[in-house]
Amino acid sequence: MSDTSSNADGDEKGSQPPLSHTISIIAVDTKQSTDKAINNDQKTNISEQHPHGNERGDNEGAERPDGFFGSRHVFALMGFLGLAAVYMMRINLSVAIVDMVRTPNTTTFFGRSGSGGSSGNGSEQCENDESGDSENNGEFDWDGETQGLILGAFFWGYMVTQIPGGILAEKYGGKYVLGIGILLTDFFSMLTPLAARHGGSGAVIAMRVLTGLAEGVTFPSANSMISKWVPTFERTTIGAFVLAGTQFGTVIIMPLSGFLCNLEFDNGWPLAFYVPGVIGILWFIGWVFLVYDSPSVHPRISEKEKRYILASTGVLKPISFSETPWSTIMTSIHLWAILVAHLGHSWGLSMLLTELPTYMKTVLHFDLKANGLLSALPYLAMWLFSIAFSVTADAMRKNQILNTTNTRKLFTTIGLLIPGLGLIGASYTGCDRVATLTLLTLSCGFNGAIYSGFLANHIDIASNYAGTMMGVTNCVASICGFLAPYVVNLIVTESGSIDQWQTVFFLSAGIYALTNLFYVIFGTGVEQPWNKLKDTHPLEQKRNDSIDSLTSSEKSGKSD
Repeated sequence: MSDTSSNADGDEKGSQPPLSHTISIIAVDTKQSTDKAINNDQKTNISEQHPHGNERGDNEGAERPDGFFGSRHVFALMGFLGLAAVYMMRINLSVAIVDMVRTPNTTTFFGRSGSGGSSGNGSEQCENDESGDSENNGEFDWDGETQGLILGAFFWGYMVTQIPGGILAEKYGGKYVLGIGILLTDFFSMLTPLAARHGGSGAVIAMRVLTGLAEGVTFPSANSMISKWVPTFERTTIGAFVLAGTQFGTVIIMPLSGFLCNLEFDNGWPLAFYVPGVIGILWFIGWVFLVYDSPSVHPRISEKEKRYILASTGVLKPISFSETPWSTIMTSIHLWAILVAHLGHSWGLSMLLTELPTYMKTVLHFDLKANGLLSALPYLAMWLFSIAFSVTADAMRKNQILNTTNTRKLFTTIGLLIPGLGLIGASYTGCDRVATLTLLTLSCGFNGAIYSGFLANHIDIASNYAGTMMGVTNCVASICGFLAPYVVNLIVTESGSIDQWQTVFFLSAGIYALTNLFYVIFGTGVEQPWNKLKDTHPLEQKRNDSIDSLTSSEKSGKSD
């Protein structure tokens, strides 16, 4: 028997010390162990000395809840469906405008009219064996410039509400910021046919600006809610699932809009706005009743799941505008790394999903949008690949194959470099439409890795400001929505040529490579010290709660 045991036996046989003395001992011991834990926690957050070192929110001491489907999964599913619905209302005009406009034997892409004729001087001409575009007896006489303004007007509003959306979600909670944003998007989308018929192109432009203003809050507020609802080792899987709802919505709306536009009821095309609007309203009703701002305010979540989530997220309280460390955030090289990667992705996505189909139409004489399900194939690949990559990324982190920093860099590199190589490959496929479409689909598929890369990185480095940071990076990246088509217009003539488009594709591949290199050098998965809120540390609070509980017991004993 050790000396410690002997002393313990003697204490049991002798007189017991006063309860106040016991409380003092427990308080001192608890304070020492807690202070040590806090110091270790802070060191872990600031550096990753071990390649697989623990990070904040590793769920140590929090048992995983039973069952496959919990309240966090309800949030994930509803968030996924919400972003799918809002993207349906973002993309629908791109398809419907073809039937809205009276265009005899021509198709306009951001001001470039391609009638399927000649290529540029000295370049290879591809044989046009398509049956040709039939004359479209649309309701509106809008020229290419007007159509370009209408299609680009969305981004004017979309940029404005990105940062406010993140701020509002962090201060008041993301539930109603996201929900009302999508509901207003429904409203303005459903008013678009009325605006077009009674107000002309100016009214449609105004309606698209308002649609962008409403939708601008969705990504920042969704990211803010993900930071509150998703534990660390599920962050990539669930986070990517929610954000990839955008691609799922695109997969659905492109063939659906084509089908609706071909119906005779009300000329068909207004249904491309009404049907997604109704879907969005039904989603909002479910969102209001099923989803809450965070686990701590959810009335039906199990205590086990609540503890499991809160042990990881560490989000303590709403954050006001004045409490946000703006100068520190905006000068953080790690935020700039995410922003630069976001810019590269936005530019490249515009090339893959807007300009490459234009190339196939004007040079290869293959109308991707007119070929039913083929139009949705690249988006479907991106959605499916993003889910596979997210599961792989979380498994690599959980099994300590890679730490968070290297995981984010690996998947960002996959999501940017491989699509860049795909664009280069497309410039050498000549008139081979099958090869070009295959490269487009695979490039979009691998681009889905960015959901496990830099797009998940905001929460890694500062979960408390994830919404605001997403607003900052998405706001700047949105510039590419109208900058990329403008640059392409400077390079590519109306007729277009393989040589001109090769220049565009090499330029885009270079942007992909440079932005990825910047992220690889300066990106990190480590929580930043400025993410710490001024509130009491959770471990300190736990210690204080223990002492208060013991003190209450002592007072109760004395009163007895």
